[in-house]
Amino acid sequence: MRLKAFAKVNLTLKILAKRSDGYHSLESVMQSVSLCDYISLEPHSSGIELSIVGDHKLPTDNKNLAFRAAEAFFLELDKKGIAHGGIKINLEKKIPLAAGLAGGSADAAGVLFGLNKLADKPFNEEELIMIGASLGSDVPFCLKGGRCLATGWGEKLAAKPLEKTEYYIIVVPDLEVPTPWAYQEFDRVVESEPLLIEGNKNDLEPVVVRRYPVISEVMGKLVEAGCEWAQMSGSGPSVFGLVRDQNLGRLITTKIRHAYPRAFFTETVGVGVEAEHHYSPNT
Repeated sequence: MRLKAFAKVNLTLKILAKRSDGYHSLESVMQSVSLCDYISLEPHSSGIELSIVGDHKLPTDNKNLAFRAAEAFFLELDKKGIAHGGIKINLEKKIPLAAGLAGGSADAAGVLFGLNKLADKPFNEEELIMIGASLGSDVPFCLKGGRCLATGWGEKLAAKPLEKTEYYIIVVPDLEVPTPWAYQEFDRVVESEPLLIEGNKNDLEPVVVRRYPVISEVMGKLVEAGCEWAQMSGSGPSVFGLVRDQNLGRLITTKIRHAYPRAFFTETVGVGVEAEHHYSPNT
Protein backbone atom coordinates (compact mmCIF):
# COMPACT_ATOMS: atom_id res chain seq x y z
CA MET A 1 0.00 0.00 0.00
CA ARG A 2 1.31 3.43 -0.93
CA LEU A 3 -0.12 6.54 0.70
CA LYS A 4 0.13 10.30 0.46
CA ALA A 5 0.33 12.00 3.86
CA PHE A 6 -0.48 15.68 3.38
CA ALA A 7 1.06 18.68 5.13
CA LYS A 8 -1.09 21.29 6.87
CA VAL A 9 -1.06 25.03 7.35
CA ASN A 10 -2.63 26.93 10.24
CA LEU A 11 -4.96 29.61 8.93
CA THR A 12 -5.45 30.66 12.56
CA LEU A 13 -3.81 29.53 15.80
CA LYS A 14 -5.05 30.83 19.14
CA ILE A 15 -3.46 29.41 22.28
CA LEU A 16 -6.01 29.50 25.09
CA ALA A 17 -4.27 28.02 28.14
CA LYS A 18 -1.59 25.64 29.32
CA ARG A 19 -3.02 22.42 30.68
CA SER A 20 -1.84 20.44 33.69
CA ASP A 21 -0.60 17.66 31.38
CA GLY A 22 1.77 20.07 29.60
CA TYR A 23 -0.33 20.40 26.44
CA HIS A 24 -1.87 23.74 25.46
CA SER A 25 -5.57 24.18 24.82
CA LEU A 26 -5.90 25.75 21.42
CA GLU A 27 -8.29 26.87 18.75
CA SER A 28 -6.99 26.60 15.21
CA VAL A 29 -8.36 26.50 11.69
CA MET A 30 -6.18 24.01 9.84
CA GLN A 31 -6.04 23.24 6.14
CA SER A 32 -4.51 20.26 4.32
CA VAL A 33 -2.35 21.11 1.31
CA SER A 34 -0.98 19.07 -1.57
CA LEU A 35 2.63 18.98 -0.33
CA CYS A 36 3.00 15.46 1.00
CA ASP A 37 5.21 12.64 2.19
CA TYR A 38 4.85 9.20 0.59
CA ILE A 39 4.46 6.14 2.79
CA SER A 40 4.65 2.53 1.63
CA LEU A 41 3.43 -0.25 3.93
CA GLU A 42 4.24 -3.91 3.46
CA PRO A 43 2.99 -6.63 5.83
CA HIS A 44 5.83 -8.37 7.64
CA SER A 45 6.02 -11.50 9.78
CA SER A 46 6.75 -9.59 12.98
CA GLY A 47 8.15 -6.36 14.34
CA ILE A 48 8.38 -2.88 12.84
CA GLU A 49 10.96 -1.92 10.23
CA LEU A 50 11.24 1.71 9.12
CA SER A 51 13.35 2.96 6.23
CA ILE A 52 13.55 6.58 5.12
CA VAL A 53 14.39 8.20 1.80
CA GLY A 54 15.06 11.90 1.49
CA ASP A 55 16.22 12.87 4.98
CA HIS A 56 19.05 11.06 6.72
CA LYS A 57 18.64 13.09 9.92
CA LEU A 58 15.52 11.19 10.89
CA PRO A 59 15.77 8.19 13.24
CA THR A 60 14.37 4.86 12.12
CA ASP A 61 13.46 3.57 15.58
CA ASN A 62 10.85 4.58 18.15
CA LYS A 63 12.22 8.12 18.23
CA ASN A 64 10.37 8.51 14.93
CA LEU A 65 6.66 9.38 15.12
CA ALA A 66 5.79 7.04 12.23
CA PHE A 67 7.42 4.15 14.10
CA ARG A 68 5.58 5.08 17.31
CA ALA A 69 2.30 5.21 15.38
CA ALA A 70 2.78 1.58 14.34
CA GLU A 71 3.59 0.65 17.95
CA ALA A 72 0.46 2.41 19.20
CA PHE A 73 -1.72 0.76 16.56
CA PHE A 74 -0.46 -2.74 17.37
CA LEU A 75 -0.91 -2.09 21.09
CA GLU A 76 -4.56 -1.21 20.51
CA LEU A 77 -4.98 -4.37 18.41
CA ASP A 78 -3.54 -6.36 21.30
CA LYS A 79 -6.09 -4.78 23.66
CA LYS A 80 -8.87 -5.91 21.33
CA GLY A 81 -7.40 -9.41 21.15
CA ILE A 82 -6.79 -9.09 17.40
CA ALA A 83 -3.85 -11.12 16.10
CA HIS A 84 -1.39 -9.30 13.86
CA GLY A 85 2.02 -9.60 12.26
CA GLY A 86 4.50 -6.81 11.76
CA ILE A 87 4.98 -4.08 9.18
CA LYS A 88 7.68 -2.67 6.93
CA ILE A 89 7.36 1.10 6.51
CA ASN A 90 9.15 3.06 3.81
CA LEU A 91 8.92 6.82 4.25
CA GLU A 92 9.77 9.19 1.41
CA LYS A 93 10.18 12.65 2.93
CA LYS A 94 9.07 15.71 0.98
CA ILE A 95 7.65 17.86 3.81
CA PRO A 96 10.47 19.88 5.43
CA LEU A 97 11.33 19.05 9.03
CA ALA A 98 10.61 21.34 11.99
CA ALA A 99 8.79 23.75 9.70
CA GLY A 100 5.33 24.12 11.22
CA LEU A 101 3.78 21.96 8.48
CA ALA A 102 3.10 18.86 10.64
CA GLY A 103 5.37 16.60 8.62
CA GLY A 104 5.95 14.15 11.47
CA SER A 105 2.27 14.18 12.43
CA ALA A 106 1.30 13.56 8.80
CA ASP A 107 3.59 10.52 8.72
CA ALA A 108 2.05 9.16 11.93
CA ALA A 109 -1.43 9.71 10.51
CA GLY A 110 -0.47 7.96 7.28
CA VAL A 111 0.81 4.92 9.16
CA LEU A 112 -2.33 4.73 11.33
CA PHE A 113 -4.62 5.15 8.32
CA GLY A 114 -2.76 2.54 6.29
CA LEU A 115 -2.49 -0.04 9.06
CA ASN A 116 -6.19 0.34 9.81
CA LYS A 117 -6.98 -0.27 6.14
CA LEU A 118 -4.67 -3.29 5.93
CA ALA A 119 -6.29 -4.74 9.08
CA ASP A 120 -9.79 -4.36 7.57
CA LYS A 121 -10.63 -1.28 9.65
CA PRO A 122 -10.88 -2.55 13.22
CA PHE A 123 -11.08 1.09 14.40
CA ASN A 124 -13.63 3.69 13.33
CA GLU A 125 -12.59 7.27 12.63
CA GLU A 126 -13.16 8.47 16.19
CA GLU A 127 -11.14 5.59 17.67
CA LEU A 128 -8.30 6.13 15.19
CA ILE A 129 -8.25 9.86 16.01
CA MET A 130 -7.92 9.07 19.72
CA ILE A 131 -4.96 6.80 18.99
CA GLY A 132 -3.50 9.69 16.99
CA ALA A 133 -4.12 12.15 19.82
CA SER A 134 -1.89 10.06 22.09
CA LEU A 135 0.99 10.67 19.66
CA GLY A 136 0.72 14.42 19.12
CA SER A 137 -1.72 17.32 18.90
CA ASP A 138 -1.60 17.60 15.08
CA VAL A 139 -2.07 13.89 14.36
CA PRO A 140 -5.89 13.91 14.71
CA PHE A 141 -6.22 16.66 12.11
CA CYS A 142 -3.73 14.96 9.81
CA LEU A 143 -5.97 11.88 9.91
CA LYS A 144 -9.16 13.79 9.12
CA GLY A 145 -7.76 16.48 6.83
CA GLY A 146 -9.51 19.03 4.67
CA ARG A 147 -10.33 22.23 6.57
CA CYS A 148 -11.26 21.91 10.22
CA LEU A 149 -11.58 23.93 13.36
CA ALA A 150 -9.44 22.10 15.90
CA THR A 151 -10.02 22.66 19.61
CA GLY A 152 -9.01 21.00 22.88
CA TRP A 153 -5.37 20.09 22.37
CA GLY A 154 -6.19 19.34 18.72
CA GLU A 155 -8.34 16.23 19.11
CA LYS A 156 -11.74 17.92 18.68
CA LEU A 157 -12.37 18.58 15.01
CA ALA A 158 -15.23 20.33 13.24
CA ALA A 159 -15.13 20.16 9.44
CA LYS A 160 -15.38 23.40 7.47
CA PRO A 161 -15.58 22.26 3.82
CA LEU A 162 -14.26 24.58 1.12
CA GLU A 163 -16.45 25.53 -1.83
CA LYS A 164 -13.51 25.85 -4.23
CA THR A 165 -9.80 25.16 -4.34
CA GLU A 166 -7.40 27.71 -2.89
CA TYR A 167 -3.71 28.06 -3.74
CA TYR A 168 -0.89 28.69 -1.31
CA ILE A 169 2.78 29.35 -1.87
CA ILE A 170 4.73 27.85 1.02
CA VAL A 171 8.25 29.09 1.72
CA VAL A 172 10.51 27.46 4.31
CA PRO A 173 13.53 29.58 5.30
CA ASP A 174 16.76 27.72 5.94
CA LEU A 175 16.33 27.29 9.68
CA GLU A 176 14.46 25.06 12.12
CA VAL A 177 12.21 26.23 14.95
CA PRO A 178 11.77 23.63 17.70
CA THR A 179 8.06 23.46 18.53
CA PRO A 180 8.64 22.97 22.30
CA TRP A 181 10.76 26.14 22.39
CA ALA A 182 8.07 28.14 20.55
CA TYR A 183 5.39 27.18 23.09
CA GLN A 184 7.71 27.73 26.05
CA GLU A 185 8.60 31.17 24.73
CA PHE A 186 4.93 31.92 24.18
CA ASP A 187 4.20 31.05 27.82
CA ARG A 188 6.98 33.38 28.96
CA VAL A 189 5.83 36.24 26.71
CA VAL A 190 2.19 35.92 27.77
CA GLU A 191 3.24 36.59 31.35
CA SER A 192 5.68 39.42 30.65
CA GLU A 193 4.48 41.06 27.39
CA PRO A 194 0.86 40.07 26.70
CA LEU A 195 0.30 42.96 24.26
CA LEU A 196 2.80 41.36 21.85
CA ILE A 197 0.33 38.55 21.16
CA GLU A 198 -2.79 40.63 20.51
CA GLY A 199 -4.18 41.04 16.99
CA ASN A 200 -2.36 38.11 15.36
CA LYS A 201 -3.99 35.25 13.49
CA ASN A 202 -1.20 32.99 14.76
CA ASP A 203 -0.32 33.60 18.42
CA LEU A 204 3.12 32.06 17.94
CA GLU A 205 4.05 34.33 15.03
CA PRO A 206 5.21 37.45 16.94
CA VAL A 207 7.13 35.30 19.41
CA VAL A 208 8.99 33.35 16.72
CA VAL A 209 9.50 36.31 14.36
CA ARG A 210 11.23 38.30 17.08
CA ARG A 211 13.95 35.67 17.29
CA TYR A 212 13.95 34.81 13.58
CA PRO A 213 13.26 38.06 11.63
CA VAL A 214 13.81 36.34 8.28
CA ILE A 215 10.28 34.96 8.66
CA SER A 216 8.87 38.49 8.52
CA GLU A 217 11.06 39.22 5.50
CA VAL A 218 9.62 36.23 3.63
CA MET A 219 6.06 37.30 4.42
CA GLY A 220 6.80 40.74 2.99
CA LYS A 221 8.34 39.31 -0.18
CA LEU A 222 5.31 37.06 -0.79
CA VAL A 223 2.91 40.01 -0.54
CA GLU A 224 5.17 42.17 -2.74
CA ALA A 225 5.19 39.38 -5.32
CA GLY A 226 1.39 39.26 -5.53
CA CYS A 227 0.00 37.19 -2.66
CA GLU A 228 -3.15 38.61 -1.04
CA TRP A 229 -1.67 38.00 2.40
CA ALA A 230 1.02 35.90 4.05
CA GLN A 231 1.56 34.50 7.52
CA MET A 232 3.53 31.93 9.48
CA SER A 233 2.21 28.38 9.84
CA GLY A 234 2.23 26.63 13.21
CA SER A 235 5.44 27.25 15.11
CA GLY A 236 7.26 28.20 11.92
CA PRO A 237 9.51 28.89 10.21
CA SER A 238 7.36 28.13 7.17
CA VAL A 239 5.37 31.01 5.71
CA PHE A 240 2.48 30.69 3.29
CA GLY A 241 0.76 33.20 1.06
CA LEU A 242 -2.66 33.02 -0.62
CA VAL A 243 -3.17 33.50 -4.35
CA ARG A 244 -6.44 33.12 -6.24
CA ASP A 245 -4.91 32.40 -9.64
CA GLN A 246 -3.04 29.15 -10.22
CA ASN A 247 -0.79 30.55 -12.95
CA LEU A 248 0.19 33.55 -10.83
CA GLY A 249 0.94 31.23 -7.95
CA ARG A 250 3.29 29.09 -10.03
CA LEU A 251 5.02 32.20 -11.36
CA ILE A 252 5.56 33.64 -7.87
CA THR A 253 6.88 30.28 -6.64
CA THR A 254 9.43 30.10 -9.48
CA LYS A 255 10.64 33.63 -8.80
CA ILE A 256 10.92 33.30 -5.04
CA ARG A 257 12.93 30.07 -5.31
CA HIS A 258 15.92 32.15 -6.43
CA ALA A 259 16.13 33.53 -2.88
CA TYR A 260 14.47 30.69 -0.99
CA PRO A 261 14.99 27.27 -2.63
CA ARG A 262 12.44 25.55 -0.38
CA ALA A 263 9.40 27.14 -1.98
CA PHE A 264 6.36 25.04 -2.92
CA PHE A 265 3.24 25.80 -4.93
CA THR A 266 0.37 23.95 -3.26
CA GLU A 267 -3.38 23.67 -3.43
CA THR A 268 -5.94 22.74 -0.82
CA VAL A 269 -6.95 19.10 -0.51
CA GLY A 270 -9.98 17.62 1.22
CA VAL A 271 -8.33 14.72 3.06
CA GLY A 272 -5.38 14.20 5.38
CA VAL A 273 -4.23 10.86 3.97
CA GLU A 274 -4.90 9.32 0.58
CA ALA A 275 -4.19 5.77 -0.59
CA GLU A 276 -2.61 5.62 -4.04
CA HIS A 277 -3.24 1.93 -4.48
CA HIS A 278 -3.72 -1.16 -2.37
CA TYR A 279 -0.67 -3.30 -1.84
CA SER A 280 -1.14 -7.07 -1.80
CA PRO A 281 1.78 -9.36 -0.91
CA ASN A 282 0.30 -12.11 -3.11
CA THR A 283 0.19 -10.14 -6.39
